Amino acid sequence: MYAIGIDVGTTNCKVCLYRIADLELIKKYSFITPKKITEYGSDFDINELWQGVVNGLGQVANAVKDPENIVSISVASVGEAGILLDTADNIIGPVMTWYDTRAQPQLERIVSRISESRLYEITGIPAHSNYSLNKILWLMDHAGQQQPAAWLCMAEYIAFRLSGVKRAEYSLASRTLAFDISRNGWSEEICSALDIPLSLFSPLVLAGEPTGELLAELSEKTGIARSAKISISGHDHMVGSVAVGISGEDQILNSTGTTEGLLVVRKQPSASESYYQSRVSNGHHVLPDAWTLYASLPSAGYAIEWFTRLFNLKPADFNCMTNWLMSKGAAESPTDSFLIPHLRGSGPPKRSIHAKGLVYGVEDQTDSEAFLKAVFHGLCYELRQLLETYETLTGSHWKSIMVIGAACQNPYWLQLKSTILNREIVACKLPEAVSRGAALLGARGVGFQTGDITLSEDLLVRYQPHETSGRGFDRVYQQIYKHLYASKIQIENQLNRT
Repeated sequence: MYAIGIDVGTTNCKVCLYRIADLELIKKYSFITPKKITEYGSDFDINELWQGVVNGLGQVANAVKDPENIVSISVASVGEAGILLDTADNIIGPVMTWYDTRAQPQLERIVSRISESRLYEITGIPAHSNYSLNKILWLMDHAGQQQPAAWLCMAEYIAFRLSGVKRAEYSLASRTLAFDISRNGWSEEICSALDIPLSLFSPLVLAGEPTGELLAELSEKTGIARSAKISISGHDHMVGSVAVGISGEDQILNSTGTTEGLLVVRKQPSASESYYQSRVSNGHHVLPDAWTLYASLPSAGYAIEWFTRLFNLKPADFNCMTNWLMSKGAAESPTDSFLIPHLRGSGPPKRSIHAKGLVYGVEDQTDSEAFLKAVFHGLCYELRQLLETYETLTGSHWKSIMVIGAACQNPYWLQLKSTILNREIVACKLPEAVSRGAALLGARGVGFQTGDITLSEDLLVRYQPHETSGRGFDRVYQQIYKHLYASKIQIENQLNRT
């Protein structure tokens, strides 16, 4: 028997076929997430994306002789982004990327009607223009004659196109700014205050719970049996955590990609004043009766992409550069230069869409190699600040951090993480963790018992901090980075108020 996991990501989309018995990856189909360049930045090209998913399903099904044994298709995706549909299921307006900022005026409207502290008390997440509610209001303001009838997050929309059934999933609902985290349902208070019909939001289902079967025309087109069950597996970072067995508060996950975040699985959410002031997010996990503490830094892999564009580097050239840095011991060589990587705004604990990147330590001899080190140093300092915020809030201390995603392909970055954070870094070489987690949740949803996830040591690479160079990095972090960070945020806040 087989299960398919779909990962709709910011940069790439993947459709992966797994054998359920051992969760072996049989076939992967990937494509660049299609976007349209607009005056605001970029939107997802949802029609082209949908065609890529359908093509991918056909490709992976064709890799096995018995595609009728594909029993489930489950979809994970980025959070916040989604699609507004009218009464005839036509798409209203553009499909904004999660990091789009055009809905800032709508956020101002929201907080004028419900205070930021009350929003956090209800939803467990800080008011920010990225969240779905702002996008919904923007689209409603620009809907023209179309009558808004339904909002679906990205994974929910793909599942709807596969099955014809509209449903919402809890971990994605937690990223909308319209979900009541204490009542465990859509917030009547928020919808009423903003004149949004509660019916705009679909009934909620658990991650992996079947919402329907594959539509007949898609079965014929892809070769997958009509009886294959469709489900929503949820928010990609949470789905990836399932694939590597993160399930308790004694564990912490660093999920990396276009962004990177820190994820802790918890027994209950916390929307106290200290959590609110730190701008960290609570939410539903994709596991039953589990919650998350999660915060994302907007520029991780994106900062690296920006660097390669800046110096016109091909992927092979970039890989050679980082491999050379690692081989010459650059991960053990502190410098006074770094990038504060606020290329798409800042993450917690001082979250702002108005934050800008800042490079410190550039000299007349600075070349592309030195600049790349500054980028990586800054990414690690930013992650350290977030980790320290977590530990202050929770009273926990994590000696080891599991890493999944793009960073696991970069030993230089991983060693820097270990030394600058002063923690063991455990890099998981498991390919396509999000798609695997989606397939696992979908298989469980149709009754297959997959058991607990235990990763063999050959899938893990462990990095230990370098004590001597760690002291040098700590000096830069404490004496320079933190002071410049605080001053920069203060200046940006003042400019934003004028």
